Amino acid sequence: MIKKLILLTVLLGVLGYFGYNLALDYASNRVADQVRHEVLTEEVRNDLLNNPELQAVAEKYGNRELTAEEKDALPFTTAEEATRVLMSKFSLSELYSISSKASGGMTTEEQAELETLLRSRLTDDEIEAIMVIGLSEIKNAF
Repeated sequence: MIKKLILLTVLLGVLGYFGYNLALDYASNRVADQVRHEVLTEEVRNDLLNNPELQAVAEKYGNRELTAEEKDALPFTTAEEATRVLMSKFSLSELYSISSKASGGMTTEEQAELETLLRSRLTDDEIEAIMVIGLSEIKNAF
């Protein structure tokens, strides 16, 4: 009886782990698609590319693949990893709220509030990694 209970617990743990990773991958792909199709208009793209902070990141990493050293220096390099970090630092309702605001267009004040919120919860390295991923997405979208 105890063996069956242990086996059931292990099986549920494994299924839960794979289910969690599958859900994160799905959420990451869905958010990336939503950003590409609803948020990244030509005007938004130009505004983002004119941002001095993004310009600095673009100059640092250029239009090339990241080297192994650069990948090691960043806390994450894929949208899936970024999603995991964001989900660990924000609640699902906060992420949904940010996503819905962004898809409806954000005022300058709302953008400043979002930047303040991100800077309060993420490290500078995490923000830089998100910018690198974002620049890659912008280039892929256009």
